[in-house]
Amino acid sequence: MKTPPLRSIFLRAPLCALLLTGASTFAAEHLGDLTGPWTLFVDDHAVAHKENVTRAYHAFEKHDTNPVLSADKPWEGSIAYVYGTVLPAEKGDGYRMWYHSWAHREYRMLYATSQDGLHWKKPTLGLVDYEGSKQNNILFRRTHENHSPQVIHTPWEKDPARRYKFIYYEYGRTPPAFTTSGYYGMYSPDGIHWTDAKNAKPVLEDHGDVGNFGWDALGNRYISWPKKFDEVRGYRRRCVGFSATTDFENWPATKLVLTPDEFDDRWVTSESTEGAHTDFYGMSGFAYESMYIGFLWVFPITNGKSDGPIFVELVTSHDGEHWTRQEKPRMPILPLGPDGAWDDGMVFTSNHPLVEGNVIKLFYGGFDVTHSGKNAKAGIGLATLRKDGFASLDAGAEEGTITTNALSGATGTLAVNFRADGGWLRAEILDESGNVLPGYSRADCPPLTGDHIEKTMSWGALDHLPETKGAMQIRFILRDAALYSFRVGDGADGAR
Repeated sequence: MKTPPLRSIFLRAPLCALLLTGASTFAAEHLGDLTGPWTLFVDDHAVAHKENVTRAYHAFEKHDTNPVLSADKPWEGSIAYVYGTVLPAEKGDGYRMWYHSWAHREYRMLYATSQDGLHWKKPTLGLVDYEGSKQNNILFRRTHENHSPQVIHTPWEKDPARRYKFIYYEYGRTPPAFTTSGYYGMYSPDGIHWTDAKNAKPVLEDHGDVGNFGWDALGNRYISWPKKFDEVRGYRRRCVGFSATTDFENWPATKLVLTPDEFDDRWVTSESTEGAHTDFYGMSGFAYESMYIGFLWVFPITNGKSDGPIFVELVTSHDGEHWTRQEKPRMPILPLGPDGAWDDGMVFTSNHPLVEGNVIKLFYGGFDVTHSGKNAKAGIGLATLRKDGFASLDAGAEEGTITTNALSGATGTLAVNFRADGGWLRAEILDESGNVLPGYSRADCPPLTGDHIEKTMSWGALDHLPETKGAMQIRFILRDAALYSFRVGDGADGAR
Protein backbone atom coordinates (compact mmCIF):
# COMPACT_ATOMS: atom_id res chain seq x y z
CA MET A 1 0.00 0.00 0.00
CA LYS A 2 2.67 2.53 1.03
CA THR A 3 4.97 2.17 -1.97
CA PRO A 4 7.07 5.09 -3.26
CA PRO A 5 4.69 5.90 -6.17
CA LEU A 6 1.84 6.42 -3.72
CA ARG A 7 3.82 8.21 -1.03
CA SER A 8 4.24 11.28 -3.24
CA ILE A 9 0.44 11.53 -3.54
CA PHE A 10 -0.38 11.77 0.13
CA LEU A 11 2.55 13.63 1.66
CA ARG A 12 2.04 14.31 5.33
CA ALA A 13 1.03 17.70 6.73
CA PRO A 14 2.80 19.24 9.73
CA LEU A 15 1.24 19.32 13.14
CA CYS A 16 -0.16 22.62 14.29
CA ALA A 17 1.08 24.28 17.45
CA LEU A 18 -1.85 26.71 17.42
CA LEU A 19 -3.52 26.81 20.82
CA LEU A 20 -7.28 27.29 20.77
CA THR A 21 -8.24 28.85 24.04
CA GLY A 22 -11.53 30.13 25.37
CA ALA A 23 -15.05 29.64 24.10
CA SER A 24 -15.94 30.13 20.45
CA THR A 25 -17.90 33.12 19.18
CA PHE A 26 -20.05 33.10 16.06
CA ALA A 27 -22.30 35.68 14.44
CA ALA A 28 -23.81 33.75 11.53
CA GLU A 29 -27.55 34.00 10.86
CA HIS A 30 -27.71 30.22 10.90
CA LEU A 31 -25.09 28.07 12.53
CA GLY A 32 -22.57 26.83 10.01
CA ASP A 33 -23.07 29.68 7.51
CA LEU A 34 -19.71 30.44 5.86
CA THR A 35 -20.87 32.78 3.10
CA GLY A 36 -19.77 36.39 2.65
CA PRO A 37 -18.51 39.03 0.19
CA TRP A 38 -14.93 37.82 -0.26
CA THR A 39 -13.60 36.59 -3.62
CA LEU A 40 -10.98 33.85 -3.40
CA PHE A 41 -8.07 33.07 -5.71
CA VAL A 42 -8.49 29.30 -5.38
CA ASP A 43 -9.21 29.20 -9.14
CA ASP A 44 -9.24 31.65 -12.05
CA HIS A 45 -12.98 32.38 -11.99
CA ALA A 46 -12.41 36.05 -11.07
CA VAL A 47 -9.16 36.46 -13.01
CA ALA A 48 -8.99 38.10 -16.44
CA HIS A 49 -5.20 38.04 -16.67
CA LYS A 50 -2.26 37.11 -14.48
CA GLU A 51 1.48 37.36 -15.05
CA ASN A 52 4.51 36.14 -13.07
CA VAL A 53 2.37 34.58 -10.35
CA THR A 54 1.79 30.94 -9.46
CA ARG A 55 -1.01 29.33 -7.50
CA ALA A 56 0.05 27.70 -4.24
CA TYR A 57 -2.21 25.32 -2.32
CA HIS A 58 -2.07 25.20 1.46
CA ALA A 59 -2.79 22.09 3.51
CA PHE A 60 -4.63 22.17 6.81
CA GLU A 61 -2.37 21.90 9.85
CA LYS A 62 -3.32 19.15 12.27
CA HIS A 63 -3.47 19.99 15.95
CA ASP A 64 -0.68 18.49 18.00
CA THR A 65 -3.08 17.06 20.61
CA ASN A 66 -5.05 14.97 18.09
CA PRO A 67 -7.18 12.97 18.27
CA VAL A 68 -9.42 15.31 20.25
CA LEU A 69 -12.15 12.66 20.57
CA SER A 70 -11.49 8.93 20.84
CA ALA A 71 -13.69 5.85 21.10
CA ASP A 72 -13.69 5.10 24.84
CA LYS A 73 -17.23 3.84 25.53
CA PRO A 74 -18.44 0.23 25.20
CA TRP A 75 -21.04 1.22 22.59
CA GLU A 76 -18.32 2.92 20.49
CA GLY A 77 -15.96 -0.03 20.34
CA SER A 78 -12.66 1.19 18.87
CA ILE A 79 -14.15 3.30 16.07
CA ALA A 80 -15.65 6.79 16.39
CA TYR A 81 -15.46 9.26 13.53
CA VAL A 82 -17.19 11.89 11.40
CA TYR A 83 -18.93 11.54 8.48
CA GLY A 84 -20.96 13.97 10.51
CA THR A 85 -21.44 17.53 11.65
CA VAL A 86 -19.88 20.01 14.06
CA LEU A 87 -21.72 23.27 14.78
CA PRO A 88 -21.18 26.10 17.24
CA ALA A 89 -23.50 26.07 20.24
CA GLU A 90 -26.39 28.48 19.82
CA LYS A 91 -25.24 30.73 22.66
CA GLY A 92 -21.71 30.89 21.28
CA ASP A 93 -20.29 29.01 24.26
CA GLY A 94 -18.61 26.08 22.56
CA TYR A 95 -19.32 23.38 20.02
CA ARG A 96 -21.69 20.50 19.36
CA MET A 97 -20.79 17.35 17.44
CA TRP A 98 -22.95 14.69 15.81
CA TYR A 99 -20.81 11.68 14.93
CA HIS A 100 -21.10 7.93 14.65
CA SER A 101 -19.34 4.78 15.77
CA TRP A 102 -19.05 1.20 14.55
CA ALA A 103 -19.00 -1.53 17.19
CA HIS A 104 -20.29 -5.11 17.39
CA ARG A 105 -21.42 -4.89 13.74
CA GLU A 106 -23.67 -1.90 14.46
CA TYR A 107 -23.51 1.81 13.63
CA ARG A 108 -24.57 4.20 16.37
CA MET A 109 -25.48 7.90 16.11
CA LEU A 110 -23.77 9.85 18.90
CA TYR A 111 -23.57 13.35 20.38
CA ALA A 112 -20.77 15.29 22.09
CA THR A 113 -20.11 18.83 23.32
CA SER A 114 -17.02 20.93 23.93
CA GLN A 115 -16.12 24.37 25.24
CA ASP A 116 -12.91 24.73 23.26
CA GLY A 117 -13.01 22.14 20.45
CA LEU A 118 -10.17 20.20 22.07
CA HIS A 119 -11.80 18.60 25.10
CA TRP A 120 -15.07 16.79 24.41
CA LYS A 121 -17.78 15.48 26.72
CA LYS A 122 -20.22 12.71 25.87
CA PRO A 123 -23.34 13.69 27.81
CA THR A 124 -25.82 11.17 29.15
CA LEU A 125 -28.92 11.65 27.00
CA GLY A 126 -31.16 8.94 28.45
CA LEU A 127 -32.74 8.21 25.05
CA VAL A 128 -31.61 4.77 23.83
CA ASP A 129 -31.13 1.53 25.69
CA TYR A 130 -27.73 -0.11 25.48
CA GLU A 131 -27.39 -3.40 27.37
CA GLY A 132 -30.10 -2.45 29.83
CA SER A 133 -29.10 1.17 30.45
CA LYS A 134 -29.86 4.54 28.86
CA GLN A 135 -26.84 6.16 30.46
CA ASN A 136 -25.14 6.93 27.15
CA ASN A 137 -24.84 9.56 24.40
CA ILE A 138 -26.74 7.61 21.72
CA LEU A 139 -29.23 9.88 19.92
CA PHE A 140 -31.64 7.33 18.43
CA ARG A 141 -31.77 3.86 16.90
CA ARG A 142 -33.88 2.90 13.92
CA THR A 143 -31.80 -0.07 12.74
CA HIS A 144 -28.27 -1.33 13.25
CA GLU A 145 -27.23 0.29 9.95
CA ASN A 146 -28.27 3.96 10.20
CA HIS A 147 -25.22 6.21 10.02
CA SER A 148 -23.66 9.44 8.62
CA PRO A 149 -25.36 12.09 10.80
CA GLN A 150 -25.89 15.27 8.75
CA VAL A 151 -27.30 18.12 10.84
CA ILE A 152 -28.57 21.42 9.40
CA HIS A 153 -29.60 24.41 11.52
CA THR A 154 -32.66 26.20 10.06
CA PRO A 155 -33.72 28.83 12.63
CA TRP A 156 -36.16 30.50 10.21
CA GLU A 157 -38.65 27.63 10.51
CA LYS A 158 -42.02 28.80 11.87
CA ASP A 159 -42.47 25.45 13.60
CA PRO A 160 -39.93 25.39 16.48
CA ALA A 161 -39.94 21.59 16.36
CA ARG A 162 -38.20 21.81 12.95
CA ARG A 163 -35.37 24.23 13.78
CA TYR A 164 -32.87 21.44 13.18
CA LYS A 165 -32.87 19.00 10.27
CA PHE A 166 -31.18 15.61 10.30
CA ILE A 167 -30.31 13.38 7.34
CA TYR A 168 -28.80 9.92 7.71
CA TYR A 169 -28.18 6.92 5.48
CA GLU A 170 -29.99 3.60 5.85
CA TYR A 171 -29.16 0.54 3.75
CA GLY A 172 -32.78 -0.66 3.61
CA ARG A 173 -31.99 -4.19 4.72
CA THR A 174 -34.11 -4.26 7.88
CA PRO A 175 -37.73 -5.25 7.20
CA PRO A 176 -40.48 -4.51 7.69
CA ALA A 177 -40.02 -0.74 8.23
CA PHE A 178 -36.71 -0.14 6.43
CA THR A 179 -36.65 -1.87 3.06
CA THR A 180 -35.56 1.07 0.87
CA SER A 181 -31.97 2.26 0.77
CA GLY A 182 -31.47 5.99 0.88
CA TYR A 183 -31.26 9.11 2.99
CA TYR A 184 -33.88 9.58 5.68
CA GLY A 185 -34.90 12.90 7.20
CA MET A 186 -35.72 13.99 10.76
CA TYR A 187 -36.72 17.14 12.65
CA SER A 188 -35.74 18.47 16.06
CA PRO A 189 -36.24 21.59 18.21
CA ASP A 190 -32.87 21.21 19.95
CA GLY A 191 -30.62 18.90 17.94
CA ILE A 192 -31.08 16.07 20.43
CA HIS A 193 -34.68 14.88 20.34
CA TRP A 194 -35.61 13.76 16.82
CA THR A 195 -38.81 12.78 15.03
CA ASP A 196 -39.02 11.11 11.62
CA ALA A 197 -39.97 13.00 8.49
CA LYS A 198 -42.14 11.58 5.73
CA ASN A 199 -43.32 8.54 7.73
CA ALA A 200 -39.82 7.09 7.86
CA LYS A 201 -39.46 6.90 4.08
CA PRO A 202 -36.33 8.25 2.38
CA VAL A 203 -36.30 11.91 1.45
CA LEU A 204 -33.76 10.87 -1.20
CA GLU A 205 -33.63 7.32 -2.54
CA ASP A 206 -30.02 6.55 -3.35
CA HIS A 207 -27.64 3.59 -3.34
CA GLY A 208 -24.55 5.60 -2.43
CA ASP A 209 -23.93 5.12 1.29
CA VAL A 210 -21.81 8.26 1.74
CA GLY A 211 -23.35 11.70 1.32
CA ASN A 212 -22.81 15.16 2.75
CA PHE A 213 -25.73 17.58 3.10
CA GLY A 214 -26.10 21.23 4.08
CA TRP A 215 -27.87 24.53 3.60
CA ASP A 216 -26.75 26.71 0.70
CA ALA A 217 -27.06 30.36 1.75
CA LEU A 218 -26.00 31.48 -1.75
CA GLY A 219 -28.81 29.65 -3.52
CA ASN A 220 -31.32 29.47 -0.63
CA ARG A 221 -31.64 25.72 -1.00
CA TYR A 222 -30.61 22.43 0.56
CA ILE A 223 -27.65 20.85 -1.23
CA SER A 224 -25.98 17.44 -1.17
CA TRP A 225 -23.18 15.49 -2.79
CA PRO A 226 -23.95 11.76 -2.38
CA LYS A 227 -21.74 8.98 -3.65
CA LYS A 228 -22.75 7.85 -7.14
CA PHE A 229 -21.37 4.97 -9.21
CA ASP A 230 -20.38 5.22 -12.87
CA GLU A 231 -18.34 3.32 -15.45
CA VAL A 232 -15.08 5.22 -15.93
CA ARG A 233 -12.25 3.85 -18.11
CA GLY A 234 -13.16 0.23 -17.59
CA TYR A 235 -14.07 0.29 -13.89
CA ARG A 236 -17.30 0.80 -11.98
CA ARG A 237 -16.09 3.62 -9.77
CA ARG A 238 -17.33 5.56 -6.80
CA CYS A 239 -17.95 9.10 -8.05
CA VAL A 240 -19.67 12.26 -6.80
CA GLY A 241 -23.34 13.06 -7.41
CA PHE A 242 -25.35 16.21 -6.74
CA SER A 243 -28.88 17.00 -5.64
CA ALA A 244 -30.52 20.24 -4.50
CA THR A 245 -33.99 21.14 -3.30
CA THR A 246 -36.06 23.77 -1.51
CA ASP A 247 -38.31 21.05 -0.08
CA PHE A 248 -36.45 19.14 2.62
CA GLU A 249 -38.69 16.08 2.33
CA ASN A 250 -38.36 15.75 -1.46
CA TRP A 251 -34.99 15.63 -3.18
CA PRO A 252 -34.52 15.02 -6.93
CA ALA A 253 -32.45 12.04 -8.03
CA THR A 254 -28.74 12.68 -7.91
CA LYS A 255 -26.87 13.50 -11.10
CA LEU A 256 -23.23 12.74 -11.76
CA VAL A 257 -20.96 15.79 -11.37
CA LEU A 258 -17.41 14.58 -10.66
CA THR A 259 -15.49 11.48 -11.83
CA PRO A 260 -11.82 10.45 -11.53
CA ASP A 261 -9.67 11.59 -14.44
CA GLU A 262 -6.55 9.98 -15.86
CA PHE A 263 -4.28 11.98 -13.57
CA ASP A 264 -6.03 10.39 -10.56
CA ASP A 265 -4.69 7.04 -11.82
CA ARG A 266 -1.13 8.34 -12.30
CA TRP A 267 0.18 6.09 -9.52
CA VAL A 268 -0.92 2.93 -11.35
CA THR A 269 2.06 1.25 -13.06
CA SER A 270 2.75 -2.02 -14.81
CA GLU A 271 3.82 -3.40 -11.43
CA SER A 272 0.54 -2.46 -9.70
CA THR A 273 -1.93 -5.12 -8.67
CA GLU A 274 -4.43 -6.05 -11.35
CA GLY A 275 -7.49 -3.83 -11.14
CA ALA A 276 -5.73 -0.96 -9.36
CA HIS A 277 -7.49 2.36 -9.98
CA THR A 278 -8.78 5.45 -8.15
CA ASP A 279 -12.30 6.11 -6.82
CA PHE A 280 -13.83 9.13 -5.09
CA TYR A 281 -15.12 7.81 -1.78
CA GLY A 282 -17.16 10.95 -1.07
CA MET A 283 -17.06 14.73 -0.93
CA SER A 284 -17.89 17.39 1.63
CA GLY A 285 -19.19 20.40 -0.27
CA PHE A 286 -20.34 23.73 1.16
CA ALA A 287 -21.01 27.35 0.29
CA TYR A 288 -18.02 29.47 1.32
CA GLU A 289 -17.89 33.26 0.94
CA SER A 290 -19.07 33.91 -2.68
CA MET A 291 -18.48 30.39 -4.07
CA TYR A 292 -18.44 26.68 -3.21
CA ILE A 293 -15.59 24.63 -1.76
CA GLY A 294 -15.34 20.85 -1.84
CA PHE A 295 -13.18 18.44 0.15
CA LEU A 296 -12.83 15.44 -2.17
CA TRP A 297 -12.11 12.04 -0.55
CA VAL A 298 -9.65 10.38 -2.93
CA PHE A 299 -9.44 6.57 -2.72
CA PRO A 300 -6.58 4.82 -4.58
CA ILE A 301 -7.67 1.16 -4.65
CA THR A 302 -4.25 -0.38 -4.39
CA ASN A 303 -5.24 -4.04 -4.20
CA GLY A 304 -7.63 -3.88 -7.16
CA LYS A 305 -10.63 -4.72 -4.98
CA SER A 306 -11.49 -2.51 -2.01
CA ASP A 307 -8.35 -1.62 -0.10
CA GLY A 308 -6.24 1.49 -0.07
CA PRO A 309 -5.74 4.81 1.71
CA ILE A 310 -8.18 7.74 1.61
CA PHE A 311 -7.00 11.35 1.70
CA VAL A 312 -8.55 14.73 0.85
CA GLU A 313 -8.01 17.09 -2.08
CA LEU A 314 -9.53 20.52 -2.79
CA VAL A 315 -12.09 21.19 -5.53
CA THR A 316 -13.86 24.48 -6.30
CA SER A 317 -17.13 25.54 -7.90
CA HIS A 318 -19.30 28.57 -8.54
CA ASP A 319 -22.65 26.80 -8.83
CA GLY A 320 -22.22 23.61 -6.79
CA GLU A 321 -22.37 21.38 -9.88
CA HIS A 322 -19.40 22.20 -12.10
CA TRP A 323 -16.12 21.61 -10.30
CA THR A 324 -12.53 22.63 -10.92
CA ARG A 325 -9.76 20.33 -9.73
CA GLN A 326 -6.53 21.49 -8.14
CA GLU A 327 -3.70 22.27 -10.50
CA LYS A 328 -1.18 19.45 -10.79
CA PRO A 329 0.43 17.78 -8.89
CA ARG A 330 -2.68 17.99 -6.63
CA MET A 331 -1.13 17.65 -3.19
CA PRO A 332 -3.73 16.83 -0.50
CA ILE A 333 -5.33 19.64 1.46
CA LEU A 334 -5.79 17.12 4.30
CA PRO A 335 -3.13 14.41 4.02
CA LEU A 336 -2.65 11.22 5.97
CA GLY A 337 -0.61 11.27 9.12
CA PRO A 338 2.95 9.89 9.25
CA ASP A 339 3.53 6.15 9.39
CA GLY A 340 2.35 4.80 12.75
CA ALA A 341 0.09 7.78 13.48
CA TRP A 342 -3.55 7.39 14.52
CA ASP A 343 -4.65 8.77 11.10
CA ASP A 344 -2.10 7.17 8.75
CA GLY A 345 -4.66 5.01 6.91
CA MET A 346 -7.70 7.13 6.03
CA VAL A 347 -9.08 10.62 6.73
CA PHE A 348 -12.65 11.88 6.22
CA THR A 349 -14.01 15.40 6.70
CA SER A 350 -17.14 16.62 8.48
CA ASN A 351 -19.80 18.04 6.16
CA HIS A 352 -18.33 21.54 6.47
CA PRO A 353 -15.70 23.35 8.53
CA LEU A 354 -16.26 26.33 10.81
CA VAL A 355 -14.75 29.80 10.56
CA GLU A 356 -13.83 31.50 13.81
CA GLY A 357 -12.14 34.86 13.51
CA ASN A 358 -9.05 34.43 11.37
CA VAL A 359 -9.07 30.62 11.46
CA ILE A 360 -10.89 27.85 9.60
CA LYS A 361 -11.45 24.85 11.88
CA LEU A 362 -12.03 21.44 10.36
CA PHE A 363 -12.98 18.39 12.39
CA TYR A 364 -12.13 15.15 10.66
CA GLY A 365 -12.19 11.40 11.20
CA GLY A 366 -8.96 9.45 11.08
CA PHE A 367 -8.21 5.71 10.85
CA ASP A 368 -5.00 3.83 11.55
CA VAL A 369 -5.72 1.31 8.78
CA THR A 370 -6.60 1.46 5.10
CA HIS A 371 -10.12 0.74 3.83
CA SER A 372 -10.09 -3.05 4.26
CA GLY A 373 -7.66 -3.09 7.17
CA LYS A 374 -8.31 -5.25 10.23
CA ASN A 375 -8.47 -4.27 13.93
CA ALA A 376 -9.07 -0.64 13.07
CA LYS A 377 -8.98 2.23 15.51
CA ALA A 378 -10.52 5.58 14.61
CA GLY A 379 -10.93 8.94 16.29
CA ILE A 380 -11.72 12.56 15.51
CA GLY A 381 -9.12 15.26 15.04
CA LEU A 382 -8.94 19.00 14.51
CA ALA A 383 -7.08 20.77 11.70
CA THR A 384 -6.79 24.50 11.06
CA LEU A 385 -6.08 26.92 8.21
CA ARG A 386 -5.99 30.69 7.89
CA LYS A 387 -9.29 32.20 6.72
CA ASP A 388 -9.60 31.93 2.90
CA GLY A 389 -6.26 30.13 2.98
CA PHE A 390 -7.00 27.16 0.72
CA ALA A 391 -4.84 28.67 -2.04
CA SER A 392 -3.06 31.88 -2.99
CA LEU A 393 -1.53 33.54 -6.03
CA ASP A 394 2.14 34.12 -5.26
CA ALA A 395 4.83 36.33 -6.76
CA GLY A 396 8.54 36.01 -6.12
CA ALA A 397 11.37 38.48 -6.66
CA GLU A 398 9.98 39.36 -10.08
CA GLU A 399 6.96 41.64 -9.95
CA GLY A 400 3.67 39.87 -10.65
CA THR A 401 0.23 41.16 -11.62
CA ILE A 402 -3.32 39.86 -11.24
CA THR A 403 -6.11 41.63 -13.14
CA THR A 404 -9.68 40.80 -12.18
CA ASN A 405 -12.66 40.42 -14.47
CA ALA A 406 -14.90 43.46 -14.84
CA LEU A 407 -16.71 44.05 -11.55
CA SER A 408 -20.24 45.43 -11.64
CA GLY A 409 -21.55 47.27 -8.60
CA ALA A 410 -18.18 47.53 -6.85
CA THR A 411 -18.41 50.16 -4.13
CA GLY A 412 -16.93 51.01 -0.76
CA THR A 413 -13.48 49.90 0.32
CA LEU A 414 -11.09 47.38 -1.19
CA ALA A 415 -9.84 44.91 1.41
CA VAL A 416 -7.30 42.15 0.89
CA ASN A 417 -6.17 38.95 2.63
CA PHE A 418 -2.45 38.66 1.91
CA ARG A 419 1.00 37.77 3.18
CA ALA A 420 4.00 39.90 2.23
CA ASP A 421 6.80 39.18 4.67
CA GLY A 422 9.72 40.93 3.03
CA GLY A 423 7.62 41.97 0.03
CA TRP A 424 4.69 44.25 -0.81
CA LEU A 425 1.28 44.50 -2.45
CA ARG A 426 -0.25 47.40 -4.41
CA ALA A 427 -3.41 47.84 -6.51
CA GLU A 428 -4.69 50.11 -9.22
CA ILE A 429 -8.24 50.59 -10.48
CA LEU A 430 -9.10 50.36 -14.18
CA ASP A 431 -12.19 51.32 -16.12
CA GLU A 432 -13.95 48.70 -18.25
CA SER A 433 -11.68 49.57 -21.18
CA GLY A 434 -8.57 48.81 -19.12
CA ASN A 435 -7.47 52.40 -18.52
CA VAL A 436 -6.15 53.39 -15.10
CA LEU A 437 -8.55 55.78 -13.40
CA PRO A 438 -7.05 59.12 -12.30
CA GLY A 439 -5.81 59.04 -8.71
CA TYR A 440 -5.99 55.20 -8.56
CA SER A 441 -2.69 54.18 -10.11
CA ARG A 442 -0.09 51.91 -8.54
CA ALA A 443 2.04 54.99 -7.86
CA ASP A 444 -0.82 56.45 -5.78
CA CYS A 445 -1.15 53.25 -3.72
CA PRO A 446 1.10 52.91 -0.65
CA PRO A 447 2.52 49.36 -0.57
CA LEU A 448 1.03 46.97 1.96
CA THR A 449 3.44 44.76 3.89
CA GLY A 450 3.23 42.13 6.59
CA ASP A 451 0.66 39.35 7.05
CA HIS A 452 -3.00 40.35 7.30
CA ILE A 453 -6.32 38.55 7.02
CA GLU A 454 -8.08 41.85 6.28
CA LYS A 455 -6.34 45.09 5.29
CA THR A 456 -7.90 48.06 3.51
CA MET A 457 -6.08 49.54 0.51
CA SER A 458 -5.85 53.26 -0.24
CA TRP A 459 -4.57 55.70 -2.86
CA GLY A 460 -3.17 58.80 -1.20
CA ALA A 461 -6.10 60.41 0.58
CA LEU A 462 -8.57 58.12 -1.24
CA ASP A 463 -9.64 55.09 0.78
CA HIS A 464 -12.79 54.19 -1.19
CA LEU A 465 -13.28 52.83 -4.68
CA PRO A 466 -14.21 55.41 -7.32
CA GLU A 467 -17.80 55.99 -8.35
CA THR A 468 -18.15 54.93 -11.97
CA LYS A 469 -21.09 54.45 -14.31
CA GLY A 470 -19.71 51.23 -15.77
CA ALA A 471 -17.83 48.24 -14.44
CA MET A 472 -14.27 48.42 -13.15
CA GLN A 473 -11.31 46.11 -12.89
CA ILE A 474 -8.70 45.77 -10.17
CA ARG A 475 -5.07 45.10 -10.99
CA PHE A 476 -3.03 43.81 -8.08
CA ILE A 477 0.74 44.23 -8.26
CA LEU A 478 2.85 42.16 -5.88
CA ARG A 479 6.42 41.13 -5.18
CA ASP A 480 7.55 38.46 -2.71
CA ALA A 481 3.93 38.21 -1.60
CA ALA A 482 0.89 35.91 -1.62
CA LEU A 483 -2.70 37.08 -2.25
CA TYR A 484 -5.52 34.87 -0.94
CA SER A 485 -8.70 36.90 -1.47
CA PHE A 486 -10.19 40.37 -1.80
CA ARG A 487 -13.43 42.17 -0.94
CA VAL A 488 -15.08 45.16 -2.59
CA GLY A 489 -17.75 46.65 -0.38
CA ASP A 490 -20.41 43.99 0.06
CA GLY A 491 -19.29 42.16 -3.08
CA ALA A 492 -19.46 42.68 -6.82
CA ASP A 493 -21.36 40.71 -9.45
CA GLY A 494 -18.39 40.19 -11.73
CA ALA A 495 -16.31 38.57 -8.98
CA ARG A 496 -18.85 35.79 -8.56
